[in-house]
Amino acid sequence: MSLYGESVGPRNVVLMLASRSQTILYKTMFLFTAKIDEYLKVMRIVIVALVVGGALVAEANQKCTGHPLMYNGKKCASTTRYADYHKGACGCGPADNDNQFPWNHSGFVVAANQALFDGAGGKWCGPSCGKCIKLTTTGGFVDGQGGATAEGQSRIFMITNLCPNEAPNLSWCSQQGSDGVNQYGYGAHFDLENGNNQITGIGWNNPEVTWEWADCNHGHALYGLTPLRSMWHTCQCSQHSGKK
Repeated sequence: MSLYGESVGPRNVVLMLASRSQTILYKTMFLFTAKIDEYLKVMRIVIVALVVGGALVAEANQKCTGHPLMYNGKKCASTTRYADYHKGACGCGPADNDNQFPWNHSGFVVAANQALFDGAGGKWCGPSCGKCIKLTTTGGFVDGQGGATAEGQSRIFMITNLCPNEAPNLSWCSQQGSDGVNQYGYGAHFDLENGNNQITGIGWNNPEVTWEWADCNHGHALYGLTPLRSMWHTCQCSQHSGKK
């Protein structure tokens, strides 16, 4: 039998064909592996770019996008809720003990993340104490940390406490500087006081929200549970220099 002009036996033909097939297979596997390596390199570059750029990948139920996360042109924030009987980092309770004023327990009040409460790292009487914010639900939430809340629900809250950048708050309140974000990509976080079930009572389950500064008295007129500015003036921190 002749193969490529050479006279060979049947057994040799089989061996030669097997050798050529094996060579072709090895080349195909090499090319395939090279393509996979190239793809993985590209994916690694994309992932690094996303993390370094701060554009953390939003989870399926988060509506906000970008860095920091935004929605309809407004800054987004994550929320949680808590309940205690301490006056908090703005001193909204009697001067002779650590109890809360009733409105600081059952009203629309929040603890703000450290960077928003006091960017200098202060734990008491931060510059944001007594200021009010308008929170509006986006319809989104962080997977595994909250639940669906209808979009467009707004409430106005007063900042009366601090969510410190320390355990167990690191995933929520660890933002650094003016453009820092937490584990979920939010530039701000608000822990909502739920001492009288005022948050669960309106159906909020740690919703994703947009936030903006607001007028406290206007919030009180709209929602009733937003503290008046006159209530803020009963807090210890309102008496400090520069607080009005």
